[in-house]
Amino acid sequence: MFTRILPAIIAGNQEELDGMLRRLKGNVEWVMLDFMDGRFVPSTSLMFDVKLPEGLRYEAHLMVKQPLEHLEKLRGKVESVIIHVESDDFPRALRKAKELGFEVSAAINPGTPLVKLESHLDELDRVLVMTVEPGRYGAPFVEGALDTVRKLRRLAHDLPIEVDGAMNPENAKKARAAGANTFASGSYLMKSADLPAAVKALEEAVR
Repeated sequence: MFTRILPAIIAGNQEELDGMLRRLKGNVEWVMLDFMDGRFVPSTSLMFDVKLPEGLRYEAHLMVKQPLEHLEKLRGKVESVIIHVESDDFPRALRKAKELGFEVSAAINPGTPLVKLESHLDELDRVLVMTVEPGRYGAPFVEGALDTVRKLRRLAHDLPIEVDGAMNPENAKKARAAGANTFASGSYLMKSADLPAAVKALEEAVR
């Protein structure tokens, strides 16, 4: 099963987003775009009509209360969407995303019972397990979320499992051992003075 490292981006406007993407181009293949509506999580991010340059591949992490409202806007811009099981219209959004041709993942927060997701596993291309409480860079690592990763791996041997939150090399190594194979990292990568070295350190940690 493939292993993927991707930076997670939070941005308040197009200029800020452009600067981050310029820095990433040539250093990574995939980027996670963190959409936050200030309702599902306290922070806001990417709540504008995003323009995305070629040369990178994108997944949209919808930390929003009503993901259905965002799907049409993202069509043709991103390849993959991540919809939270805790959102208001999760089942409908899941079906709509499939109809629109997205690769579809479901995200689950720490503390959310896995049973809420189990009946949907056959509909998913991937699952994202949050290893922090979502909504901001630098939130503390929730070690107990790795139990969700382990349970998921037992339930679905071949399903790609992504983790997001506090993914420095030490925590990424733990998540890899638990069964994760895709690692989204926000502050560790985006606040690094040497981005290529930080990417390499994560890659080495999860081999």
